[in-house]
Amino acid sequence: IRWDQGNAFSTRLPDDQVLTSALQNGLEPRLLWLTLILHELRDVCRSRHVTVGLPDVSQGWANVFSWSQQHSDEIRRAFQQLNDTLTREGEVALVVMDALDRMAAQLAQSVDCLRGLLQLLLDARQLKGLRFKVFLREDMTNMPSVLSFPDASKLVNEAIQLDWTREDIYALHWHKLAQESNNLQKLIDLQFGVGERGSFGYRHPKIVQSPSEIFLTSLLKLVAPPYMGSAVNKGHVYSWWHKHLADGKNRVSPRTFSASLKAALQESSKLSHGHVLSPAGIKHGVRVASEARVQELKDDYFWVSTALAAFNDRLTPILVQEIYGVWNGVGIDGAPTPRLIREQCIAEKVLVPWDESDRLTSPSQKLRDTLVGLGILILRDEDTRLDMPDIYRLGYRIRKRGGVSPRR
Repeated sequence: IRWDQGNAFSTRLPDDQVLTSALQNGLEPRLLWLTLILHELRDVCRSRHVTVGLPDVSQGWANVFSWSQQHSDEIRRAFQQLNDTLTREGEVALVVMDALDRMAAQLAQSVDCLRGLLQLLLDARQLKGLRFKVFLREDMTNMPSVLSFPDASKLVNEAIQLDWTREDIYALHWHKLAQESNNLQKLIDLQFGVGERGSFGYRHPKIVQSPSEIFLTSLLKLVAPPYMGSAVNKGHVYSWWHKHLADGKNRVSPRTFSASLKAALQESSKLSHGHVLSPAGIKHGVRVASEARVQELKDDYFWVSTALAAFNDRLTPILVQEIYGVWNGVGIDGAPTPRLIREQCIAEKVLVPWDESDRLTSPSQKLRDTLVGLGILILRDEDTRLDMPDIYRLGYRIRKRGGVSPRR
């Protein structure tokens, strides 16, 4: 179940208005999810003679939800029967849910849906025929209201963080590049032994089986110089590249590295450097990846631009108290920054990104802690100065003492 359907006119899943209307009319969020899951598993139910009385979606999702609300016992009974049948047959149906942050235009409405989903997941932990895998952004489960039900901590403790190590990132991209380049395959074979070829493409055991930093560094040196300058004090390319693509929690996503690598290859091809990847090309790739990441950030957290305006025309790292002074001052919109962000969130009908019930913490500290928690800012020097990782700093055109300069 992926809410980012790609087709604005698809009726496979209900749209925002139908969802909102159904919940406002009293449809229990947990029952909403049971309905959606059984709808997706119609064919599985039919092949196992499990009766599901859901109306066809061609009659409209509003009608489907209305029926569910009036026949909640039938929905729950069909769900249990399907699990029992699959368990008896020794089979498992895996339901995967993704892009849930796009499921409703109003985040407050999404919170109700998310809480209902997590309650269902908690209840379904003991099922053997049905399994669930749900992808959630970290900030979505950081909201107290989402986890405001008994035993929610059990789900949190069992959650798995999707962290990519530096070696995983490099290995994935060298493997992908090798699929598209016979020359790279030959180079790898010559230096590290012949890889495997077949219907699956090209596989080299040193890349796909627990790749080591030593091997991946050696592989990178075949296409790029060892350093970002003339000597080691300019930084090793292998560590420098990953570090400058990482957020404040040292996380790099494959999508970010892919954008950087593509731009670095294109830029390096224009330069007379003698390597497939040049330091100038890699720096260009970091800038391009930063601009793409900042655009994604604006889509997910529109208010971040308002908060980071305080860094304009200033060099990072910067004293926390100096930023507090800017945030607490009266800006062009006539309000301190935290209050302005709160008003913007209310206008957009989304939740304020910090706990408003906390009366002991100042609004500026809440804003700071929220940005640090998202990996957009970094606290340094015993929490007295704020820094910003390049993956955001460059895209927001913020300067840093001795750092990579933003694109003009």
